[in-house]
Amino acid sequence: MKGSGKILIGIASVTCLMLMYVHLQVASVIVSFDLYERSNVFAQKQELLRRLQFNVDQLKAPRLLEEKVKKYQLSLALPNKVESCEVPMVPELFGPSSRETHTISATPSVFSRFFGHLIQTAQAKTDFSS
Repeated sequence: MKGSGKILIGIASVTCLMLMYVHLQVASVIVSFDLYERSNVFAQKQELLRRLQFNVDQLKAPRLLEEKVKKYQLSLALPNKVESCEVPMVPELFGPSSRETHTISATPSVFSRFFGHLIQTAQAKTDFSS
């Protein structure tokens, strides 16, 4: 009976280690799926930004501005000194110095550091050149 207690403890410890290993594998799959989803959202937002910047550049083009001036028959001229006034600079009341910045450290846990070299982590492939 004395030997059976050691065997049961051994089986229980191996079972616990296997459960932790499976849990880490499932967690890595979940994290990789989340990373994949976020990279897709990032790519969509990057494409939208690129299109909007192109539209803004097109609207700022001198050719388009000249066409609009001709279309609406605007008589534009430089302002006289009498017509313009200078506005003094206002100090920034709510600048970045008044906000507190919170940083989150991404240090691995003791368990992850101990078993981390044994477990392969999933990494998403990206096609971004930036």
